Amino acid sequence: MGQSQVWASDERVSPVDVGPRTQSLQILPANSGTNMRYMLSAKALDTLPLPIQERLGTDDDPRLWREVLRAAAEDASVLGCSELYAIVGCCSHWLRPHQSRWTAAGGFALPVGYGGGEGFLRGLPNLDWRVILQFDHAQLGWALPSRPPTKGFNSVRLAVPSRTARHRQAAVHAVWSPLTSDTRRKRTDYYGFRKSEGGWCLVAHYQRGEGVRRTSTTIARPSE
Repeated sequence: MGQSQVWASDERVSPVDVGPRTQSLQILPANSGTNMRYMLSAKALDTLPLPIQERLGTDDDPRLWREVLRAAAEDASVLGCSELYAIVGCCSHWLRPHQSRWTAAGGFALPVGYGGGEGFLRGLPNLDWRVILQFDHAQLGWALPSRPPTKGFNSVRLAVPSRTARHRQAAVHAVWSPLTSDTRRKRTDYYGFRKSEGGWCLVAHYQRGEGVRRTSTTIARPSE
């Protein structure tokens, strides 16, 4: 993808900053059964894109972030988008209190936010900071883009909970832009992860959106 640059921001609405970086996250093709979802290349096991590493706090678990990017990359790999970006960020203010539960795989608190400060239920989680990555079709992973995306770009927005080093489960909120789906409508996904001695595993995946049949899938954990 050529010379890579950082497209990152610590502001919710301000323009992104630019600086030279070269990092990528790679996955192996998901073509040989359920356990392939949990397999990463050796390089990806050791690294996160540097702008994300620099923004994680001591109570944020980088192992979860690697699993989140891998899950999104697997879903991105089956789409027909020539260019796809991920807006990845940390959310420390989820809607509380509420009793809504996502019941898959033992249950998670429903990952919803304040909808840009408007406070309505099932709102979009606000991001404390964000990094923009581009899907690399050759590497089947995420890399830092060489130029800013154009207006109306195809994307997935990933809101990852903060302070995950303290917890044993995490639910991630994702929004896929309209042109990434067959229905040409925006789709919301939830990714549910649990932590064991072997690290974080994706155990549940939920999809909802206009024209999309709502599905919640429990994913078998790999044998350890």
